Amino acid sequence: MLAKGRLLGIQFLELFSNNLYMTIARHAVRQAMRIKEAFAAKGIAMLVDSPTNQQFVILTPAQIAALNEEFLFSIWATIDSEHIAVRFCTSWATKTESVDRLIEAINRL
Repeated sequence: MLAKGRLLGIQFLELFSNNLYMTIARHAVRQAMRIKEAFAAKGIAMLVDSPTNQQFVILTPAQIAALNEEFLFSIWATIDSEHIAVRFCTSWATKTESVDRLIEAINRL
């Protein structure tokens, strides 16, 4: 167990060296803000105003079905019989092209 703990510690040490954590987090948040802006431009409400890499969007079942054909996201909470909150999450590895495709799909809703 100690060896595994040491390896985990080394990973965190590197992650917090030379501002690496903030650098990779910045990319994730930037992509999430693009998603948030696309939903806002369509007049689609957010569950909360999140400044993070996680965006909580309130969608109808039809909108969920349309986006679910091509994208992965999590069902978060049932708002009422016509609205469901879903979570879109980005990371350091989220590709700009993937967000571009999601934004195109949002624009088609």
